[in-house]
Amino acid sequence: MLDTISRMIRDRRKALGFTIEELAEKSGSSYSFISRIERGEVDNLKLKKLNDIVNALGLKMSDLFVDPDLTGVQTLELMHYLAKLPNDKREEVASTLLKVINL
Repeated sequence: MLDTISRMIRDRRKALGFTIEELAEKSGSSYSFISRIERGEVDNLKLKKLNDIVNALGLKMSDLFVDPDLTGVQTLELMHYLAKLPNDKREEVASTLLKVINL
C-alpha cells in the first residue's frame, strides 16, 4: 500500500511540474520528508501530513485507496472529471469514450 502511495505522490508531483522543494513548501513538509516518502522509506505517516501532501497535489485522500490499477495520473484525472459531471452527462461522455475506444 505504501509503495502505491509513494508512486502516486511522485507521479502526480512530476505531472504537475513540481519539484520536491515546491511540493514540500505547498504541503508544509520538509524536502527530506517528501523525498523519503517518494522513495518509500516512510513507514509511519500521519494522516494529517498525508492529507496536506495530497491536497497540495490536488488529490483527495480517497484517491490513494482505489484499485492500484486505477492510480495513474491520467486515470485519476479522468475519474475526477467524470465524477464532477451530472449523472446523465457522465453516462453520455462514458458512452462516447467507449465508442472511441472500440473503433
